[in-house]
Amino acid sequence: MLIKCLTIQILLELAPQFDRQTILDALHAIGRFPEIDEDEDGKWIAFNLFTEDLHALWTELGPVLEQPAMSPHMHAAGIVVCEGDGGWADDRVLFHHDSTVALDELP
Repeated sequence: MLIKCLTIQILLELAPQFDRQTILDALHAIGRFPEIDEDEDGKWIAFNLFTEDLHALWTELGPVLEQPAMSPHMHAAGIVVCEGDGGWADDRVLFHHDSTVALDELP
């Protein structure tokens, strides 16, 4: 089975009060330790999680992202994407702060 990446991205311009430790604490509490990428201009921060089972990871993340400390940031500025069957060329949008953006199903 292939390892896939799921990314939680926060657009910092839309969530100026966002504190990365909030999401890190929540992810560490469920045994997840993301790789972190940041835009050089400070526009976004991404938390990358790797798994062989995207369905299980996404199910596990649902309650974490809806916690009172995270939910306002996710709904204001969050995006969750994952690799599809064809890698990033076939990426899937699982969550988007803009409700007009169409969401995809997991591969």
